[in-house]
Amino acid sequence: MQPHLKRAFTLLAIAIIGFIAVRALIVPDSFGQNGWYRGDSVFELRNFPVKHAEPVSCGEEDCHKTIYSIWSSAGHKTVNCETCHGPSQEHVNNVRIMPPPANDSRDFCGLCHFKRAARPSGFPQIDPETHGENLKCAYCHNPHKPWFV
Repeated sequence: MQPHLKRAFTLLAIAIIGFIAVRALIVPDSFGQNGWYRGDSVFELRNFPVKHAEPVSCGEEDCHKTIYSIWSSAGHKTVNCETCHGPSQEHVNNVRIMPPPANDSRDFCGLCHFKRAARPSGFPQIDPETHGENLKCAYCHNPHKPWFV
């Protein structure tokens, strides 16, 4: 065999052995147990504290039943309560812990409602330069009853 090929194959063998050694040191033992991710990650994620509540928890019992019934049949029914009101699991567990106030700024509402060419034509869109005279959207529109102006 030619000497330059011997050197090339030797370098290739060293690179492969080095790759296998480094991979054995870096890849965690639980990798591949349940597919293409770490098996231990399931247990780690389960131990994170829950911060978000389901919208049903806002409407169950007698807390926000009226608002929930209006919201669940309104145009914003696909928008989770916590999208505007923030993480609320602590409030659900203890009603004395208040969630952050809802974000009712024009820019926040505009994330969905400012006119964009890519949005469907039937989706409610506004031109922020000409609509509302820079007032907060909630001044005229109730986000729980978006059809009501």
